[in-house]
Amino acid sequence: MAKNINSAYRIKEILDSVKTKADNLPAHAVWSEIFGLIETDQRKKNFSISRCLADLHDEVEHVRNEMLKAGYTPDLYAPTLNKCNSIIAVEYIPGQWAQPKHQITPEVSTILGFCSEILPNEENLVDPICLEELRQMAANLRELLSKSNLPTFTINIIEKHLSKIEEAISSYSIVGAKALEEVMQSAYGEVIANEEVFKGAKGSEELTKLSNIWQKTKSVLDGVVSANKLIGAAQGMAEKGQSLIEFIQGL
Repeated sequence: MAKNINSAYRIKEILDSVKTKADNLPAHAVWSEIFGLIETDQRKKNFSISRCLADLHDEVEHVRNEMLKAGYTPDLYAPTLNKCNSIIAVEYIPGQWAQPKHQITPEVSTILGFCSEILPNEENLVDPICLEELRQMAANLRELLSKSNLPTFTINIIEKHLSKIEEAISSYSIVGAKALEEVMQSAYGEVIANEEVFKGAKGSEELTKLSNIWQKTKSVLDGVVSANKLIGAAQGMAEKGQSLIEFIQGL
C-alpha cells in the first residue's frame, strides 16, 4: 500500500507500468493501453493521448511547485521532473516506444517515490473494479445510443455527457478523483440548463443508463469522501451529485 496517494505517486505508477512494454511497439499503442482508450479512429485516438499526456505534464509541474513550496532544493528533483516531461512529450506519439522508454531510468522511479512520500496524501485510491464497472456502463450506453430513436439533439446531449465520463475514466490514473468530480460538476450544470430536453427523454432506457452512471460516479466519490474527510472539493461534488440524482428523479 502506498504511503501517500498524490501526483508524484500517480506519475510513478504510470511510468513504472509503461517501462515494461516492448521497444518495438508504437508509442501510441503503449499510451492507449495504459490510459484505457478504446477509440478506433487513429487521429481521434492520438488527440485523446495528447490530452492525457497534457494532463500528465500538469501533474509533473504540480509536483515541481509543491516540492518547491515544501522548501526542497530543486537540484534534488528538477532533473528527474524534466526527464518525465521529455518521456511524455507528444512528438513521440507517432514513433516507436523505444525512444521515450529508454529515458525511464531507475533514478526516475526513485526520485518520484521520494517526492510521493514527502508530499501529503491527497485521497484514497478508487477500487479498480468500480472504474471497470463505470467503463462497462459507459460502453453499454454508447452501444444503445448507436441505435437510439431519441431525437438527434437529445442523443447529442447524452453523447456529450458520455464522452466526458469516458474521458474521466481514462484520466483517473493521471489526475485522481478530481477527474470524476469534474464530470459531476459538468453534469449538474448542464442537466439544469437542458431541463426540457431531459424531461422529453424521461423514462427512456438511454436516460436511465446515463442516470445510473451518474449514480455510480457519485457512489465512487462518496467512498473517497468517507475515506478522507479532508477532501473538501470531493465532498462538495458528492453533494452536487446527490442533487443531480434527485433532480433527474423528479423530472
